[in-house]
Amino acid sequence: MLTREQKRVQSDALREVFSDVNTLFLINNAGLGVNDVNVIRTQVREVEGAFKVVKHSVVKLAIEGTDKEGLGPHLQGPKMLAYTSGDGVALAKVLRNFIKDHPSLSFEEAYMEGELLDAKAAELIAELPSREELISKMLFVLQSPMRRLAVALNSPIQKFVSVLSQVAEQKEA
Repeated sequence: MLTREQKRVQSDALREVFSDVNTLFLINNAGLGVNDVNVIRTQVREVEGAFKVVKHSVVKLAIEGTDKEGLGPHLQGPKMLAYTSGDGVALAKVLRNFIKDHPSLSFEEAYMEGELLDAKAAELIAELPSREELISKMLFVLQSPMRRLAVALNSPIQKFVSVLSQVAEQKEA
């Protein structure tokens, strides 16, 4: 059992980590083994996230007075935290895939970009396209009008050159 001083030190460290976090998921944990925890930690690290199993009292102290404080009432029963300061959608996808293989787990609540989300919304985040996909789609949409304009402007010139080459061929013949 942790002493009050140990809890305070851990909560201060966690508060510092949470200050940079833009996405945090609470996951309901019902009997996940040590090996499975190591697997999910590795998968979460691959998307530049972190995965922790911590005491509720430590987390409550860490989020007290912050914009994540709304998660406090949901810190009951066995919970795990997954968080990132990077791409929250990528983290959600990793968690969703892991939860599919481990039905005893489930999304509980989430915090993303200043908003508290319920379990359904947390699951829906995993359905969103990744940041890279959205950027490539946006670039395609932005390029499309320019590409059409370039084709439209080149078309009369190409037709004119084609007519000139046909006239030149007729005069040679």
